[in-house]
Amino acid sequence: MVHHGPRKPPSRKGSMADVPKNLLEQIKKLEEQFTVEPEKLKEIVERFQSELTKGLTKEGGTIPMNPTWCMGFPSGHETGTFLALDMGGTNLRVCEINLPEEKGEFDITQSKYKMPEELKTGTAEELWAYIADCLQQFIEYHHEGENLGKLPLGFTFSYPATQDYIDHGVLQRWTKGFDISGVEGEDVVPPFEAALAERVSPITILSIILLTAHRVYQLSSPPSSTTQPERSSPPPTLTTR
Repeated sequence: MVHHGPRKPPSRKGSMADVPKNLLEQIKKLEEQFTVEPEKLKEIVERFQSELTKGLTKEGGTIPMNPTWCMGFPSGHETGTFLALDMGGTNLRVCEINLPEEKGEFDITQSKYKMPEELKTGTAEELWAYIADCLQQFIEYHHEGENLGKLPLGFTFSYPATQDYIDHGVLQRWTKGFDISGVEGEDVVPPFEAALAERVSPITILSIILLTAHRVYQLSSPPSSTTQPERSSPPPTLTTR
């Protein structure tokens, strides 16, 4: 009789070779419950897209939508140094992006700052002061002693807002746990600019990006006459006041 020795453990991590047959059957049944056929997936996507479109064309849709009027896209030939600020519900992200002359090349430096919970129910002045302080700290850390010119800033404000200009955004309502009085119904750019000016900041707010899930869809979809109100002149493009 040939003795093969003890059975070797499965060589591949995650192998189910040693799982009892009855347990495998139960696992298979669970997998089947979470398996969505391609046709069903296509149906779900089409229904979701139709609801997004409805939100852009009618009030009271299942998914509210707001026009952003971003009618153009980068060409890839842009050059220079730009700042990007992303105000989310948990973190504040600051990025510096350098675009050299080589098309498609870029350098990025970024930092992340925690959004204090007490700030979410504080005052508007405290909110803009904190954000301006974070930007100032970022600039001083990465450009200490440098004589900087004006740095253009793109501000991603991830909350429902109405936008008539590229550097303008009126907050409709707070989400993500924020409940700061004196901000809803107001343009968020002027008080933010005032907080930056108090710190003698070289930053100029070039644009405000109102990025939420439904705006991702809108920006990724080609413009359509059904998604724009009737007007005698072309819709606003990437212009400032």
